[in-house]
Amino acid sequence: MDPESAHDRFIRMGHVLGRYSGARHATSALFRYEHPSLSQKLCGLKFKNPVGLSAGFDKNGDLTQIMEPVGFGFMQVGTLTLHAYAGNPKPRAVRLPHSQALVVNYGLKNIGVEHILPKLNTHTDFPIGVSVGKTNCYETADVNAGILDYASCLYKVIQSGAGDFYTINISCPNTFGGEPFITSDRLDRLLTSLFRLKIEKPVFLKMPIHLAWNNFKPLLDVAVAHGVDGVIIGNLCKDRHYPLIKDALSPAVKGGISGKPTWDASNELISQAFENYRNQLLIVGVGGIFSAADAYEKIKRGASLVQLITGMIYEGPQLIGSINKGLVQLLRADGYKNISDAIGAYHK
Repeated sequence: MDPESAHDRFIRMGHVLGRYSGARHATSALFRYEHPSLSQKLCGLKFKNPVGLSAGFDKNGDLTQIMEPVGFGFMQVGTLTLHAYAGNPKPRAVRLPHSQALVVNYGLKNIGVEHILPKLNTHTDFPIGVSVGKTNCYETADVNAGILDYASCLYKVIQSGAGDFYTINISCPNTFGGEPFITSDRLDRLLTSLFRLKIEKPVFLKMPIHLAWNNFKPLLDVAVAHGVDGVIIGNLCKDRHYPLIKDALSPAVKGGISGKPTWDASNELISQAFENYRNQLLIVGVGGIFSAADAYEKIKRGASLVQLITGMIYEGPQLIGSINKGLVQLLRADGYKNISDAIGAYHK
């Protein structure tokens, strides 16, 4: 099946299942695995397990009732933008099966913040993050216009009360104008504007992974200076020459790459960030998670939480429970009582 068609079918099915308590209970019985050693309280929020759904899968907030029964400990919706965007030209999702990867070129496709927010007002003890970006259009390519667009979108989210935490997505490589806020001066201008909104919930930054550490670190310095709570490391891979890309990749296929090709870059930046900012920034590790061992590797490098999409697409929704069950076994083998004991274990 065409990957975008498969994605759309999954969204429709998940939305229907989430509407009925019986379907939610059945899904939970099939897939969910719980254990007290996986529970943590971070940024004032309780996470029953450390495995989350990344932004980019539930673009329009249709799956908030079914992702906890599937087994996730938290999820992110979006990325939401001020105005709707129908998406970049197709094909915008291409499988690279030998690489355990996807080429993704949706370009922040979503129906717009005002249409998504009414779906997100149901409060539960399942943490939901709202990812915010700038509308993908010519007008927001200008830095000042982009900042205003971000701020206007986040303001609407804050006013609605939706979500338990916010993510500022500065690293989507598939948008008009690219990634203008991955330099320290421009990120400082963006965060200065956003924090004037008197944000009261935790704030995370969704980071790029294609930057060298000497260009990545200044962004973390800016984040700390503004009181950002954490960083999500990281987004899609832009480099098509990574050795982990094993499939032939035509130049005609546009987009960034998710899955295993992001593994090494993500892991290295997680380690560096933890070594330098362990007491200042919470780290969420993303990129190439297909097993409990993969998730545990990121945790021992310094991630308090992890997120995935591509692993679930390839392995199926049972992967989430499998990861959580495997994490409990790995913790026991290492003599840890709680997942928090393993965070940054490589650096202790």
